[in-house]
Amino acid sequence: MAATQKMFAVIVLSLMSAVSWAQGKIVVLDPTAAVMGTAAAKAKFEKLQKSAEFAAAKASLDGLAADIKALQADYQKNKSVWSAEQIAEKEKKLQSLGQDYQFQGKKLQTEQQALMQQIMQELGPKMETVVKQLVESDNISMIVDAKAVMMSKPENDLTPKVTALLDKAK
Repeated sequence: MAATQKMFAVIVLSLMSAVSWAQGKIVVLDPTAAVMGTAAAKAKFEKLQKSAEFAAAKASLDGLAADIKALQADYQKNKSVWSAEQIAEKEKKLQSLGQDYQFQGKKLQTEQQALMQQIMQELGPKMETVVKQLVESDNISMIVDAKAVMMSKPENDLTPKVTALLDKAK
């Protein structure tokens, strides 16, 4: 146990000295949030949500959710007075509605993910250029994925800066 603690202390001290000797700063970046936060990405998502096909699918999903909620309330209220056949029928209907809801939800999610991939492909090269410029101009020695960091000060988050520069880039 004591050997493990000593080894841990040596590793921590080594890392601290390595960080203290680092030339430049270490920042975090969430590339997806940076790209999806741009005005272009927001406009494309807004356009998707206003499209007739997406709106119809969303309305269908909302209708299914309302039907499920109503059927669940009816089931809880009247279960004690229904026959076994009625209970089985309502349970089957709930299961069917649940499957329809999952299918519609996945369909909408797939459309959104496809658009997200398209936006990432379009803005990815611009983001790479912007990040390289920031590395040079801000004397950044390391960028860590924000999703892999437990805690970081807001001033070490490069994401808003990248989003703003992507909005300015043509």
